[in-house]
Amino acid sequence: MQKLDHELQFQEIKEHRKDDCVHYETCLSEASALLWPSFSCKNCSNYACSSRRMESYQRACTPLAWEA
Repeated sequence: MQKLDHELQFQEIKEHRKDDCVHYETCLSEASALLWPSFSCKNCSNYACSSRRMESYQRACTPLAWEA
């Protein structure tokens, strides 16, 4: 995971995120806790494909740390 200094635009998400990774939710939580504007999985060496992929409706229903 790599910190990004800008928020990702919608069209950049597929390029930077690997939401089928077993570590994705952990990285998302860590980036949120650290108040990063965004993060990228693009060059992450820890990528491990999961059989469970987060669907877009699940992502939309997941509360963000700063909205709690």
